[in-house]
Amino acid sequence: MAGLGRGLDSLIAQGSADDMSEVSQREISIAQIRPNPMQPRKVFESVHLEDLRNSIENHGILQPICVRKVEGGFEIISGERRWRAARLAGLRTMPVVVREDVSNNDMMELALVENLQRQDLDPIEKAHGFAEMIDNLDLTQEQVAAKVGLKRSTVTNHLRLLELDQDVQEALVSGLISMGHARALLSVTGDSKDKQKALATIVRDDLSVRQAERLVKGVPVAPVLAEGKPTGAGASSASERPEAWVQDLERRMREHLGVRVDLSVRKGYKGQISLHFGDRDELEALVEGLAPKKTI
Repeated sequence: MAGLGRGLDSLIAQGSADDMSEVSQREISIAQIRPNPMQPRKVFESVHLEDLRNSIENHGILQPICVRKVEGGFEIISGERRWRAARLAGLRTMPVVVREDVSNNDMMELALVENLQRQDLDPIEKAHGFAEMIDNLDLTQEQVAAKVGLKRSTVTNHLRLLELDQDVQEALVSGLISMGHARALLSVTGDSKDKQKALATIVRDDLSVRQAERLVKGVPVAPVLAEGKPTGAGASSASERPEAWVQDLERRMREHLGVRVDLSVRKGYKGQISLHFGDRDELEALVEGLAPKKTI
């Protein structure tokens, strides 16, 4: 993803002999390394760590993590997933690049940039990361957008998510609703009960983003099932639910991709997967989840 801050290249590039006073690579004990306290990612999914652990066991650590020297050991600047997976693999040491000139402000910025380059944070984690950059680095929304290579409107839309009630945020993180649904719920007037009622309707009736926008404006909408939504394997009418295993697969894909997923399975396990997005931001996030750009 081009244009993301200074990126990781500036952290691991060896450069000339003059630069070696600032950057050095070595093998150190994993026990001496501790996580980045400014890491915006709060949850590391076990399935991804297991995959990375298997890769490390088979091929070793292909790229060193980046750390800085602190009292009593080293602190991770970037590469926390590799460090966690290396511990799971039982490694005692791992390769690191040691930087001597990284401030707390740099740590925060680079941790967020790395996550955006590698594996997306969920929308609420992104929003908190942007808010921390604004509050702790004294940046404007426009400056944050420039540092992470996004449009200012994208940063603004994420920050607005922090105004949502906790249950709405949780629905967004779990994939029950999309960013577009969440933005529609921001327009709900009234108290928390009104917002909870709107959220329940959106989830229960599987409303599209456009339908959710009409709902919060008080315009009657019909459930998606009444409009011919595929109902999955074993369903012979629009009122029937897919089989349990189909629902489980839909849920897992929804939580991973952050968009509504419809799985239709016919005899012989033939069928199709439909992915739904409500705007350009959701499309870009979906593409990044399915086919992320390669990074060095």
